[in-house]
Amino acid sequence: MTNKEKLTAWLERQIKSPRLAMQRFTTGGFIFAGGVMMLILSDQLLSEQLAGEFTALLALIIIGLGALIALRGYLALSLYKVLYYLLSSNSEH
Repeated sequence: MTNKEKLTAWLERQIKSPRLAMQRFTTGGFIFAGGVMMLILSDQLLSEQLAGEFTALLALIIIGLGALIALRGYLALSLYKVLYYLLSSNSEH
């Protein structure tokens, strides 16, 4: 199996469930928003304490995880389908 065939098979597995992709996108968005709210609250409530810095760091980690989950869902909804179409149409010709 060539790399192109492996990539095409992986893309096909990723785009099989648009419902799962949308669920990942929305879940990642909510996690991202929760992290932003946590960051804002830590800045307002715990500004001068070391606990505030650790809370802000945790909030940034949560924001990053939410963004990655949402990005994976978004890519599965859009870009993966385009790539799959381009790769599978090239192999048929």
